Amino acid sequence: MKNYRETYVRKAEIAQLILLHQIYSLSGSRELIFQGGTALRWCYGGSRFSEDLDFVTPLGADAVRAKLNRALKAVEREMVPHFGPGALTLSDKSTRPDTLKLFADYRPAASREKISVKLEFEGIGKESLPETKNLILSALPAVSYLIASGDFRVPRPNAVLVVETLPEILSDKIRALLERRYLKGRDIFDLWYLRAALNAAADKEMIERKFRMYAWPFQAARNLDFFADPSSAVREELKTAIREDLARFLPPAVLAVHQAEGYASFLVALQSLFAELRKAEVALP
Repeated sequence: MKNYRETYVRKAEIAQLILLHQIYSLSGSRELIFQGGTALRWCYGGSRFSEDLDFVTPLGADAVRAKLNRALKAVEREMVPHFGPGALTLSDKSTRPDTLKLFADYRPAASREKISVKLEFEGIGKESLPETKNLILSALPAVSYLIASGDFRVPRPNAVLVVETLPEILSDKIRALLERRYLKGRDIFDLWYLRAALNAAADKEMIERKFRMYAWPFQAARNLDFFADPSSAVREELKTAIREDLARFLPPAVLAVHQAEGYASFLVALQSLFAELRKAEVALP
């Protein structure tokens, strides 16, 4: 199990911002919709490190790949003042025709350790686009802090990001918790943050639409009752998922605070949300 390392996290986050700036500086980038844990981190004040740049898009994989190839030289050029001279590579690890999964790896000449960012683009239909908002990269508080500190040194990083709204991101997290074969603690943490810190509302129609939105069909691995009325065994399973996953994404001192309470606030947020969904009669396909 990997553990959180602040020095690497800072490098990876700067690399994420360079990629976001260059991606959203491309023509036609309005059809790449930013979502997930890293969208929470940069666009909505999240504190958890997230290693992936996740997008949904109605564009085909070849069109997305062509766009990214146009941005590679500019990305590599911006990496140099941050990490020193080196080489950028983009490797394709896709396993499904509807999803493009890439790794952008920058290898500084003076360092053994590469800086890696995973980019994932999931296909959706043109008729079922999520609700979005436009945000200027340099105006985001977490980004402007790094600009002021001198850590993020891209000239005029004023690219306009297209990001899912909070209810849309919450709907994605609900889908992930119901669908993933293995539970991920990061999904539980993000759900807690969305509800407890951001007061994100659960929208029944939006959630049910989310089950049908992706090109890859939804298949439930568990039902609403799993979270709304968790057995003692399920509670232990949830705690294990949280403990084993979040060590990579939160500073040890922060994780220790949550661990000391037995992750109670996470579990309460999870149970209350799914009880609300059950009461609203959210229907799984």
